[in-house]
Amino acid sequence: MEVIDSFIDKNGQMVFKLVLALVVGYLVIKFISLMLSNSKVMRKVDPTIATFLTGFIRFVLNVTYIIVILSMLGIPMTTFIAMLSALGLAIALALQGNLSNFASTLMILSFKPFKVGDFIESQSNIGTVKEIQLLFTHILTPDNRKLIVPNSELVNARITNYTSEPNRRIDLVFSASYDDDISSVKETIIRVVESHDMILKDPEPVVRLAAHNMSSLDYDVKIWVNRENYWTVRYDLHEGIREAFLKNGITIPYNQHTIWMNER
Repeated sequence: MEVIDSFIDKNGQMVFKLVLALVVGYLVIKFISLMLSNSKVMRKVDPTIATFLTGFIRFVLNVTYIIVILSMLGIPMTTFIAMLSALGLAIALALQGNLSNFASTLMILSFKPFKVGDFIESQSNIGTVKEIQLLFTHILTPDNRKLIVPNSELVNARITNYTSEPNRRIDLVFSASYDDDISSVKETIIRVVESHDMILKDPEPVVRLAAHNMSSLDYDVKIWVNRENYWTVRYDLHEGIREAFLKNGITIPYNQHTIWMNER
């Protein structure tokens, strides 16, 4: 009985220490992760790098946590390292794509083709970058869908970054009849452009006759705006120039078909 009591007492203490280590380790990792997320240092760092560093540090802490627990269970470190090496090789072979994603993450952080908060387009993916994690990038689409894209896909594809520059140019085409005076059409468009306070004066707006089509004359309108005003100004010009054409008697042509019927 003494042997049994001693065995139970010894194992009971080990179980207690193990449970205590599990709870304390979990709370410590959670506390450190929270401290990192709210630290002044992380707030000063680029959000893209801050997200990556927080995820990487959390990963290292979890690995250390597992090593401590295994050592408490009495598993020799040499055996553990051998097991870890074999497991690492197996994982590396099974997850070659994820290793490629991790390498792509480092490339994104180094060369910065985009950062958190940028509005980008890559293949069929378009939206605002919300997070750049160890393996994936989270993109929020304009209609509020969340895309989780492998980083290797983003690195190997063509990326259009719509918000990397402070200003954007809007290119529009408006059609008028051949019967309308060219100068009058241009002046009407220019008045609408000059009346909009979101359109930049420098570079100067461009309004020029661009093409002679079968049923219309096409006028190019090229103006510059701050990137956050792009869609507002685009919609405003479509509506405003349409109304200005109607007020000034400028004909907006459209395809028409004339049918002649012969009676016999």
